[in-house]
Amino acid sequence: MARKNIVIGGFTKEQRVKELEKTKTNYKKKGYKFLKFEENGTLKSVAVFEVDEAILKKEKSLQLIVIGIGFLVVAAILYF
Repeated sequence: MARKNIVIGGFTKEQRVKELEKTKTNYKKKGYKFLKFEENGTLKSVAVFEVDEAILKKEKSLQLIVIGIGFLVVAAILYF
């Protein structure tokens, strides 16, 4: 199991708590397990999640596929 830190943004503590709840809900659906929240201020607050490495590999490969398709589209536009 790997740990992943997700930055929680917001100018006030209430905004950060609201954003934390949204983030927890979204990442729970993806298979992440919430561990703790580190309140460090406006753009330094972090939610710590535990996640299986297989999920991280899947997300990384999906990102690479999207980047590859984007590159091909740009190359096709420039070619024509």
